[in-house]
Amino acid sequence: GLLLGGDNERGLVTDAIHVYHFFCGDVGLVDADNPVPKFSLKTLFYALDEVLNGNTKASRSLPPLLTHLFVTALRMLTAPQQVDGDDNDEQDDADLGPGELRLQRDLSKLREGLNAVSWSQICSFYMDLMERYYTSDVSLEEGVLPGEGNLDMSYLWNKDKMEEDEIEASDGMLPNRYNAYLGDPQGALVKGYSKLQNQAEPWSLKADELMALLRTLTDDILARRPDLTEDIAGRGDKLYELSKAKRAAVVKFNKVRLAHEGPKRPSRQKKSDGDESKAENKKDEQDLKEESEKPFVPTATKQQFVAAEKAYIKAVEAYDNGLNKLISRTEPVAFDRNFNAIYFFRHDPTMLHVEQLKQSSLPSEVNILGPEVIPFSSWHIIDTKPLFEQFMASLDDRGQREDEVLKICSNLTVLKRRLQDEKKEKTGAVAREREKEELERRLENARSACDAEDGRRSGRLAGMAQGELKNLEVEIRQMAKAHENEEQQEKLGREKATDYSLLTGLQMVADLFAGQRATRSTKKSDNDGRNEAALLANVPSHKLWMDESIGGNGTLHILVEALFALEEKCNDLSPWTRQDMTREAWRKQLSDASCAWAIDCVMQLGPSADTSPQEDDPSEDQYGLTSPTKKQKVEPASSGTSLANIVNTIKLCLKGLELRVFEISGKKKAIEEADLAAAEIEDASSDEEDNRELHKRRNCWKIKINALRRLPSTRYGLIRDIIVAAITVARKSHLNQVAAELKAALQLLRPGAASEAKSAATQVLEKYGGYEGSDDEDEDVDFDELAAANAGDANVEDKADGAEIASLLCDEVRMISGSVGGDDFADKSDWSDAIKDCKSVSRLAVMVQSFLSKADDTLKQMKEERDNLDSILGLNAKRTSRSKSHVKKHDSSTAIWCNTELTDKLVKARVKGFPWWPAHVCIPLESVVADALTGSGYTLISSVGNPGMFMLDEKDMMDFTEETDEDLSQYDKSTLDELHESTTIAKKLWRLQNRGVASPWSKKSRPRFTEEKKTAH
Repeated sequence: GLLLGGDNERGLVTDAIHVYHFFCGDVGLVDADNPVPKFSLKTLFYALDEVLNGNTKASRSLPPLLTHLFVTALRMLTAPQQVDGDDNDEQDDADLGPGELRLQRDLSKLREGLNAVSWSQICSFYMDLMERYYTSDVSLEEGVLPGEGNLDMSYLWNKDKMEEDEIEASDGMLPNRYNAYLGDPQGALVKGYSKLQNQAEPWSLKADELMALLRTLTDDILARRPDLTEDIAGRGDKLYELSKAKRAAVVKFNKVRLAHEGPKRPSRQKKSDGDESKAENKKDEQDLKEESEKPFVPTATKQQFVAAEKAYIKAVEAYDNGLNKLISRTEPVAFDRNFNAIYFFRHDPTMLHVEQLKQSSLPSEVNILGPEVIPFSSWHIIDTKPLFEQFMASLDDRGQREDEVLKICSNLTVLKRRLQDEKKEKTGAVAREREKEELERRLENARSACDAEDGRRSGRLAGMAQGELKNLEVEIRQMAKAHENEEQQEKLGREKATDYSLLTGLQMVADLFAGQRATRSTKKSDNDGRNEAALLANVPSHKLWMDESIGGNGTLHILVEALFALEEKCNDLSPWTRQDMTREAWRKQLSDASCAWAIDCVMQLGPSADTSPQEDDPSEDQYGLTSPTKKQKVEPASSGTSLANIVNTIKLCLKGLELRVFEISGKKKAIEEADLAAAEIEDASSDEEDNRELHKRRNCWKIKINALRRLPSTRYGLIRDIIVAAITVARKSHLNQVAAELKAALQLLRPGAASEAKSAATQVLEKYGGYEGSDDEDEDVDFDELAAANAGDANVEDKADGAEIASLLCDEVRMISGSVGGDDFADKSDWSDAIKDCKSVSRLAVMVQSFLSKADDTLKQMKEERDNLDSILGLNAKRTSRSKSHVKKHDSSTAIWCNTELTDKLVKARVKGFPWWPAHVCIPLESVVADALTGSGYTLISSVGNPGMFMLDEKDMMDFTEETDEDLSQYDKSTLDELHESTTIAKKLWRLQNRGVASPWSKKSRPRFTEEKKTAH
């Protein structure tokens, strides 16, 4: 078929064999954390054939075996790397260099979004990360100079031919022949990667592109897993030791057998003509007779012989097992007359593989190398007995190579037993028909004998005839039953041979996860302790295939169920309050999208059974059967909803759920307060020191960008790190517009070409007033220190031991992390932009997984804090009434949460272990909590600038404008920085609430202290 032949050269089938050997063949990956079913090479071929015949596009799903292999490979690559088997993360970080440490953290970030639906986008992000890593200075070890890319290799080639595409190296450009991590720009790997970058779905990729991607991942695993490389390197020595043990066991067994049984008597020679020959034979016979008459005295006991025999059998079995497990690279078993290589993989002893060289496709300059080193070939298999017999008959034993092929293939008894025997079923049917005809003939004769004895007087003969007739009738019934059983077994065998759920590995993957569930005695408790993000991240790949027999629900159903489960948790904490849509309508939108997806998917494995033969179709044989590799025509879906509309519906519901979690967690309130305070223009009513601090923070990013003027454009990695650090500082200073424009400048950065990004960043600096400082101030500036993302000045007192390398992840990945408050790089606006840019189900799955990871942690913390409040107030499990009439004595620093309404009343609150802190007074919306607080003397407060909530005695609160005489030297610097930021925000809020009122802080400054700071406990 197309899969096993055609002009694949060393692409599809070679990559498939490579992948097979990694998971189940020569490498034989064994990882308890990432199990893989032991599939055969034929199973992988059948799975790829589903891609070739178009079934994957119709079903909108890859064969689960391929999906499982991709997910497994990516999980291994993004897992934390262990050093020397040490499980201590701190020790691992110390052993890794800055570049490797940065790469590990970026890989861990990718792991957060990985699941069976999102793997294709994670694969794209991973390869983009590795491309950036290997094309920047980050991958260079200390003391290694970066390459300039201007090596002249023309002396190795034809100089006239090289003039057309001569390698050039210019400032900011890579050499023309530089392929970096992804390889040939026209290769299958780059084509598949480019499609995934454009958010193409995995089922739309070609088979060779899929295998090129998977082979690259397996190569990276081998490069990053020292345990695998060491195991492969030591296999040769282990096999050599087994071979030595086998030889020693054979020698010992032969000696003990000779000592126990004596020498073997030679066989009697044939008589020959001639007097001399007769005389010699007669003499030999006399010598043998004399030797045989001598009694043999054994020198070894029977116990020694049995022990030697057992040791011999054990050594042979150990060596045979070693051949199956310790072969690190399968070499051809032989070559035919045309130097076509014959392969036999001991891990898959069901077929022979033939690599046929294609002489016609060779360029003239390569022909001179000889056929032994020519890489242009196609692959074929021999998997049936008739084909194997035909192959053996075609070999000529007069040639040395083919004589060796005959000897080797004749001794492959394992292969002969495993080959499919197409003649066996036909031979069995013929034998049954003959047996039936023979019994029917005997039955007819017996009936004739009975009829002949009826008119005779001998009763004995008549009884014998009747008995024989009855015996034959019983024998015929038994034969019919036996034939029926044989036919049933053959029918089951035929069904199994044509069951594509078995052939493509679907059932194999389902059985793997079913076996894992069966071995977990604490399955229920495990699932109860796992959140929605973990459940989605570990969803089995066969669940994507909609088949009730294996429990498959479909791709979108998995995502929708995860969103439903999270919404249930969210609704338990805070009931639905949206006015524009009901909760039932929101859930119905998701359900309808999932149903529309299911209607559009045509779940089919193997050739179409409904396709009728067409006239003059060359793919049909003389019996009207369609070729199994012919692409089948699939009728379009009839749901009436396009894929884009389905994705948009899920995106809209996801955005609403994220906003709901963002609001009830209090993070939205904290960020809005900080943004509002940052947007206020400095005025005379603000205290002078606050204005000076604000000015300092706002200019910090300018110091970093201004330093770019001193850097040459060739310092690609450092320029990128400084721009990223400036974005982070702008985020911390709530300069969102500045951060957005710097991010646009960062997107102009290309490997080895940083001039455009540098120019765009400096233009942003000029747009916002330029750098007001003197250039002489930063003549001796440390650029590595500027690349560190600190929010203070460049010459901060607390310098880090070494500047941290900025993330190498692309902006798409970092923008996805902007949900539920985001981080230093991405915020809610980036999250909204990421949702707008999402066009595929795979990218949507990444966003859902990333959101679930954050939302699960947030809701879990809120649930714990609400339980703290329930315990203090003495609420029952159903939260309907109180089991205690008084409030439990508690630590005021205990974090709590309650569904509340935030008031405009600002106070200063004294929480245990903290200084007087600005806060909002909160009103609980739940009646049971409000009733418990009435008359108790306690009030709920929420800190300004952060979502923290506490329950305090009213004695520990005062009006925000009141001054406190407090010694702040007992608190550490981080606490004081947070206090200062919160106080600044609270002052801005007070001024907004009291416009026209004189500020009580206009001539006051915050307390100063010079004593040594102590850490708060």
